[in-house]
Amino acid sequence: MEQHFSVRNSTRVATAWAASPVGLLVRVEVLVMVSCALLATLVFLGSGRRTIRSAAFRFVVWLALMMSYPAVSYTIGLMQSGSFRNDLVVVWACFLLGCADGIAACSVDGSDQQARTMLNQAAQVIYVLLLLLSYASSLQLQLKILLLLLWLLNVAKLGIRLQSLLSAGRDRVLTANNWLISKYMGHEYVSSIWDFDPVTMRGYKYVVTGEKNVQDGCGEYKLEVTNDLVTVDRVWQCEGSLLRSKENTRPDKLKDLCLSFALFKLIRRRLNGSPLHEPGDIRTLVFVRRGLAGGDLCDDYERMYRVIEVELGFLFDFFYARYPSPKQTLIPETATFVTAVALSLSTLFSPALLHYRNPRGNINLITTTGLDIWLARSVIVLFLILEMFQYLSLVLSDWHKVKMLCRYVRKPSWQGRPVLEMLLWLMCRATLTRRYWSDSNESSCLLRMPLHRWIKGLVMETRTVTRRSLPATVKRAIHALLRSEWLSNVKYGDRTLQRNNMLQDFDWSTSRYPYGAVGSILIWHIATTICDAELSKRLVAGGRSRPRTGDGITDSREVATTLSNYCAYLLFQAPELVTNEIYDERLLMEALQSRIQQYLKGCRSKDDMFDKLSGFQPSEEESARNVGGGVELLLTVTPSDCVTGHVKKLATGGELITHLWALLTHGGIIKKPTKPYYGPKSSDV
Repeated sequence: MEQHFSVRNSTRVATAWAASPVGLLVRVEVLVMVSCALLATLVFLGSGRRTIRSAAFRFVVWLALMMSYPAVSYTIGLMQSGSFRNDLVVVWACFLLGCADGIAACSVDGSDQQARTMLNQAAQVIYVLLLLLSYASSLQLQLKILLLLLWLLNVAKLGIRLQSLLSAGRDRVLTANNWLISKYMGHEYVSSIWDFDPVTMRGYKYVVTGEKNVQDGCGEYKLEVTNDLVTVDRVWQCEGSLLRSKENTRPDKLKDLCLSFALFKLIRRRLNGSPLHEPGDIRTLVFVRRGLAGGDLCDDYERMYRVIEVELGFLFDFFYARYPSPKQTLIPETATFVTAVALSLSTLFSPALLHYRNPRGNINLITTTGLDIWLARSVIVLFLILEMFQYLSLVLSDWHKVKMLCRYVRKPSWQGRPVLEMLLWLMCRATLTRRYWSDSNESSCLLRMPLHRWIKGLVMETRTVTRRSLPATVKRAIHALLRSEWLSNVKYGDRTLQRNNMLQDFDWSTSRYPYGAVGSILIWHIATTICDAELSKRLVAGGRSRPRTGDGITDSREVATTLSNYCAYLLFQAPELVTNEIYDERLLMEALQSRIQQYLKGCRSKDDMFDKLSGFQPSEEESARNVGGGVELLLTVTPSDCVTGHVKKLATGGELITHLWALLTHGGIIKKPTKPYYGPKSSDV
């Protein structure tokens, strides 16, 4: 009984203290620290979503976005309604309001989320104004003026953000700007060019900037080629030392940055189904084969991936960054940044905070703790750091770099000035984000799993995904195939079979009725897994732990197994990127699960399983020489109209198939090929 009464008394004391002015102030201080942590997490880690595939990381960023606005709003409301009085709460509120300006988007539904964000910010601005008015009589004059100016600055920043949304909102860009690009690409000025070279980009008049310099009277499109129109070939022809390429060298990364932005504008048309004029144009195929995938001056396969990675980086920013298009000028942002720095430093070193002392008298009127002044200083420092980070994010963004490079191309007066060119070079080389995607691939293996767990369902088991860095051998294999003649004649692996004189025997594996691409992927995946297991068994039997090196066998085996497992992962984790018939694909998975369980009944180990599945004994050379079939099959199923699926994957680290999807789009391949069936119909997998 004594212990029970003690617990009750302790609870009553704690409850009474929490309801007291000091308790409420402590609650506010804790909430301020939590809000600051959420906002800092969102600003610093938000851009990492496109390079980090960790589910825990994505959950932390999403949680910070979901909790930040409610936390800030509740904290400011508690400051206003609390039964305590402390002048420093106004400092917390004003600078906390400024910190909340850096929130970006986490979902594809960008326009609606941006509108909700600004409504929340507007409500917080009103709350802080009411708090300022309630403390107006007790604040020192200097501090009162500084906080009022800071509040006005937050209003101005909200206005700039609203103006940006209204003038360059995503919906408007997807309609008006995409219409301009589509009309431009179909114009005779672009389509009638036959003197072209993808190495020097001669004749490739892809728009970098300036597509708005057209007139449309009475619904008619009229192109006016002015100095403001900057195209890719014009960038390549620039004689300024900043962009001039030396002979026998690959294109400069600054030129490739402009090319990536032009390609982003082209692929952006797929977001709203705008007309595409590239399919059937021989220049697009040549551009991918000899331009992106290599040529006499650029045989580095990394360049092809880098150009597409930067392009998809623009696509990521279009949906998930604060601004959907490059700022025409950073003068408003620069003015607000300088003002924010001046106000924060003036407040931080103001006499009111610099010589702050805890009040000794009027203890019933002033509520204070030993933490309040340090919390005020910490919030101001955080506000200053976030302002600097966000401003540098704009200045050093790829969007701003492209804008400045285009100005450099348009203005010959900028060219030949060493100091100006050095400043532009330093700005273009500096970055806050080192990578554009995770550069990794996930994989699932259909057969490598404990047999005793198959009873619980094959589909469930294959959702256990492994992640690894994308091997350079895979990149090189895809690059080599894109440089070949295959790109102009897409097949379901037929070219590889034909090259190895195996088409007659294995044509059924690429045209199996009625399973199509999904069935072909499963057949090749199972065959690759069996061959890999057989080769591993032979290595162990021969006393070797690794395959022979120096003859290409090791690389070919790595490419085959990596792409095979990646295709299996796509079927189970992202089928919308592979096929439009998702329900049929799921039925096929269930049927395959049942057939495998029946066929492998009685197997006690993986060796027993593979012995029963193996109907032949392939050599290392026979298994490795068909590596191109997997590459070819992956590229064949890549064309897709599921644009939203690819955009969503960008927010979770990106996918290899998204890079290939963009590459094939620029090659004019936007739909999966159809292959006639020549053999007898059968229901066997």
